[in-house]
Amino acid sequence: MSTEHAPTDKAALEHRLDRLAAERTSLFGAARGHGGLSAENRRRLTVIERELDECFTSLRQRRAVNDARRFDRDQPFLRRPMERPHRP
Repeated sequence: MSTEHAPTDKAALEHRLDRLAAERTSLFGAARGHGGLSAENRRRLTVIERELDECFTSLRQRRAVNDARRFDRDQPFLRRPMERPHRP
């Protein structure tokens, strides 16, 4: 997953994280049952872990942007309340 194709929607990002984590757990479960991972599963696990890292980086960046919005440039020590997203 490259950054240009990274999910921008928070729900999509969380869904992707859940899916990747579930697949990673499944691979570890299969490894326990068969005495280890095959070469193909080790490669897939490497890809999954890289994608998880990218997703968590994207999530941290989103949180940093949201936190930065809470401070005013003219009065950096005056915190503004966090805005909650409006749900339909």
